[in-house]
Amino acid sequence: MDVTALYLESRNRLFQQAGVSPQSKFVFTDGPVEKVHYLEYGAGRPLIIIHGGLSHSSEWINIMKPLGEHFHLYVVDRPGHGLSDPINYRGLDYRQNAVDFIRSFLDAISVDSAYLMGNSMGGFFSICFALEYPQKVQKLLLIGAPAGMNLWIPPMLRLLGLRGINWLLMKTVAKPSTSGVRDIHKQILVAKVNQVSDDYVNNCYHNMLLPGSATAAKTLLESVLTMKGWKKELYLTPQLKKLTMPVYFIWGNEDAF
Repeated sequence: MDVTALYLESRNRLFQQAGVSPQSKFVFTDGPVEKVHYLEYGAGRPLIIIHGGLSHSSEWINIMKPLGEHFHLYVVDRPGHGLSDPINYRGLDYRQNAVDFIRSFLDAISVDSAYLMGNSMGGFFSICFALEYPQKVQKLLLIGAPAGMNLWIPPMLRLLGLRGINWLLMKTVAKPSTSGVRDIHKQILVAKVNQVSDDYVNNCYHNMLLPGSATAAKTLLESVLTMKGWKKELYLTPQLKKLTMPVYFIWGNEDAF
């Protein structure tokens, strides 16, 4: 079985456990990548949901059912992640890329304005878009510390942002594995790693093996990090006061960032 088939199989198990049957769709855009994948589910006001870091749309599956009772969900894979087209971030304007991605996705699904929810790097994408297109964002919900809110970054992530060193690390100590998925969740992502199911871990692992995932991960980290931490030109905290729509944070008091 190829990697994509493994990914779809482990994702289907997550759908079954969560009691949801979202439509898995692709749309063609004029943004940073041509083909974008998303999960569509529920009914009501449009809610665009953007995953964090090097993750994928599956990270939202366990809360799609309650959200879908109130909203029409569009749970998207960012470029280079999940089933969306691959991308190499080298040489790109990372912030503008984030804005263009959301704008082109909204255009492609014919949604003029929506609620916007993002986690971590998805929060960075969401804030950047809301600053540039406030008329398209009805409300902004930020889950966990949005990327760009803090210049401090855990040391291991800084190393993964160094070109050359990151390729070596990802072929050795940071090589994709189910044990590695559990370790990163324990270190910076969840409070109780024993509550993360094996099926979820397997799906995360399969996501890391998808074509283009490694290139997207390495070049993304190179684009936003230095050995000192988050790049100052991508620091968003001073600009939050410019947001004009209602903004809601859900941010744990032991958040690693």
